Amino acid sequence: MKVKILKDSLVKGMELVTRVSLKKVSLPILSTCLIETEKNFLKITATNLESAVIWWGLSKIEETGKICVDAKFFANVISYIKEETITLETENNILKIGDKNVSLKIKGVNPEDFPIIPQKESLEKITISSEKLCDSLSKIINIPSPSLGRPEISGILFSFEKEILKLVATDSFRLAEKKIPLLTPQAKTYSLILPQTAAKEILGIFGKEEGEINFYLTPNQIFIESLARELPHPKILFTSKLIEGEYPNYQEVIPKKFKTKVRLDKNEFLSQVKTASLFSGKINEIKLNISKKDGKVEILSQNPDYGEFKSQIFSKIEGEDISISFNYKFLIDGISSIDEKEFDFLFTDPEGPAILKPSEDYFYVLMPIKAS
Repeated sequence: MKVKILKDSLVKGMELVTRVSLKKVSLPILSTCLIETEKNFLKITATNLESAVIWWGLSKIEETGKICVDAKFFANVISYIKEETITLETENNILKIGDKNVSLKIKGVNPEDFPIIPQKESLEKITISSEKLCDSLSKIINIPSPSLGRPEISGILFSFEKEILKLVATDSFRLAEKKIPLLTPQAKTYSLILPQTAAKEILGIFGKEEGEINFYLTPNQIFIESLARELPHPKILFTSKLIEGEYPNYQEVIPKKFKTKVRLDKNEFLSQVKTASLFSGKINEIKLNISKKDGKVEILSQNPDYGEFKSQIFSKIEGEDISISFNYKFLIDGISSIDEKEFDFLFTDPEGPAILKPSEDYFYVLMPIKAS
C-alpha cells in the first residue's frame, strides 16, 4: 500500500475512530485500527466488538493494500507530523510514515485478524438532521443508569414513528422524551434500545457534523452514516449492537391531569434551586411551597451543619396550592436541559410525578421525595 493524504484530514479521522478502540485488553487486535485502500479513499476502521467506526478520507492511492496498527499510537504519531501531506506505505507488515524531513516505521499487525464489521446492505434509509439529533441526545444522555436487573432501561429508546423520532430515557426516578422531525417520513414504525455508551459515541462522532445523517436498522444492529460533502460517498459510518428486550410502556407513568400549573422563568428558577442545593441535607432535598393566592413559589432547604435557605419567586399559578419536595440533582438536570426562557411546571399531588414542559416536543418527568 502507498497512499498520500492531507494531514489535517487524517488527524480528524483518527480522532473519530480512536473513540471506540480499546487499550490494554485481552484481545490486542481491539487496540488497533484497520487501515486500507478503497477506490479513491483511505478507509480506517476501529471496533470494540460492541460498536465500530469507519472513516473514509479522500486520498491519492498509488498502491492498494491494508495493515493494522495500534490506533492511539498511530494517532499520536501523525499529530506531530509538520507537513501538510502525509505518505503512508506498507512493507513486510511495517507501516512507513514519511514527509520531507522525517521517516517513521510502525510495527503492524496482520489485517486478517481484524474483526469482521457488520454490513448495512440493502436496508431502508431514515434521514435526520445531525444537529437536531445530537442536541436532543445531549438533553437525556445522562439519565439512564446501569441496571443488571433491568438492562432495557440502561439504554435510550429510539422510537421511529412515521414523521418523528422519539428519544426516551429513564432511571425509574425520572424520565424524559424528546421529539425530532424525520426528513424522510416512514410507512412503518420501528423501536430499538441503544446502549448509553453508544449514544455518547454518537455525540462525540457526529456532534460537529453539519447537515443530514442516515439511519439503517436491523433487529439487533444500528448503522448511522454521514456523507462527504464533495462526493456522494460515506464519510463516517458508526454501528452498534442494540440492547435486547422491550422498553417499558413509559406512557403509563406520564400524568394526563394536573392539579397545579406554574409558569417559571428558567434562569431565575435554576439560579435559586442551585443556591438552595448548597444547604440541602443528606437526601438532597429541596422543598417547594406553591401558593396561588400569593402568586409565588417558595424554595426551601436546610442542613443541620450549615443552616437554611429560603427564597421566593413570583409566578403565574393555576390550580391548587401544593407543597412538594424533590432531589435537587434531578431537578437541576431537568431545568438545565431546557432551551426556552420559560417553562411550565405541572403537579399532580405531593407524592405523584411532576412534569417540566417547555414545549410540545420535550418534557421531563420527575418523582418527588418524601419530605423530611
